Amino acid sequence: MSRIPFSRRRFIQAGAGAVTVVGLGACTDDGVTLPVGPTSTVPAAPSTAPASTTATTSVTSTTAPGAGGPRRLVVVQLNGGNDMLNTLPPSDGRYQDLRPGIAIPEADRLALTGETTVALHPSLAPLLPHWEAGHLALVQGIGFPDPNRSHFVSMDRWWRADELTRPGWLGRVLDAEAGQWTALAATGIGGAAPLLNGATAQPTIISSPGAFQLQILEPSWLDFGSGDATSLAGRYRQSLATALEAMEDFAGLVTEAEDSADLPEFAGGNPISDGLATAAALLAADVGARIVVVSASGFDTHSGQPSVQAGLLADLAQGLSGFQQAMDAGGLGQDVLVVTTSEFGRRAAENASEGTDHGAGGLSIVLGDAVQGGRYGSADLGDLLDGDIRPVIDPRAMYTACLDWLGADVEAVLGRRYDSLSVLR
Repeated sequence: MSRIPFSRRRFIQAGAGAVTVVGLGACTDDGVTLPVGPTSTVPAAPSTAPASTTATTSVTSTTAPGAGGPRRLVVVQLNGGNDMLNTLPPSDGRYQDLRPGIAIPEADRLALTGETTVALHPSLAPLLPHWEAGHLALVQGIGFPDPNRSHFVSMDRWWRADELTRPGWLGRVLDAEAGQWTALAATGIGGAAPLLNGATAQPTIISSPGAFQLQILEPSWLDFGSGDATSLAGRYRQSLATALEAMEDFAGLVTEAEDSADLPEFAGGNPISDGLATAAALLAADVGARIVVVSASGFDTHSGQPSVQAGLLADLAQGLSGFQQAMDAGGLGQDVLVVTTSEFGRRAAENASEGTDHGAGGLSIVLGDAVQGGRYGSADLGDLLDGDIRPVIDPRAMYTACLDWLGADVEAVLGRRYDSLSVLR
């Protein structure tokens, strides 16, 4: 595998599209949108819905994570609702009965060591070495206990941990630790990242991987952000300061010493891989990045699912595997946790257009050196919920694991702990 140096300078050159700080109103000619102020929120009582999780198989890791440095979290949003059943085709004969036209042929399925009830979609072959190493967890049947088939409602529930009057669940972490984060600590790549929006905290958004260019700010702009935030003008100045700080952080990378990390090059050419390559460069550049959200679309496969999903899963596997190899090569593998999310799964039965419609229980993939690999949860075709895979793992159980990983206050963020998903060693 060829190798390329990723440095602070290379990140600026290869980095990512227009930089945005969200919650915003004014846009410059350079494609940088500036904030007008924080959004207001109304606190809500914490949810007390139980989480039900079951670990069904596990793979023993061959490598233990070291003490490492600051922990980082990367969330990959698969927007549209990825189909779990074809991603992990089950051995249950009812699968073929429910999907006579789109089921993954048995001969094409990839066997998972130690697993007899499900296999892997053939497009996910790059993830097999991570399964064998014990660093890949497959979380089946993830979803809220009372599912909703609306994209908008379901995405909002995932972003806000089912407390729709509160900010994004990771934005709450930023709010609670205000002053401890750099402007690039929370960054979205490839589109908006509402889960990073806090009551006052605002992430940096890199909207178009592969197209970023930055002009150095005039020094006079940097003084504009100071001022009393109690007035409307002061609030604007304070929010503008956040945007300017992010822009100046990027500009400062150009002139800082180039402490390169020799990272493997992984092919891009698609939004998922390009987004994860940008995330890898951002983390390797050592600019204080702690939470990165990569957004990808196209998973709403109402028609032509076999070919569409095959391409998307190939992009995902390429990006995830390349990212993990880059982190390991750069000495960051033990410090980075990757999770995928999707607002819901698909219905158990195929539709009349060689596709599937909005369902309930879905799939999350968890990847990293600190992961206790294996399959968690279930997808019982004999116990469907109105034709959908029944949710058996509450997303907040996965969020609890992520927050523990970051060292955040779980109770303050989620209202209580959801402890039954033990995907981390």
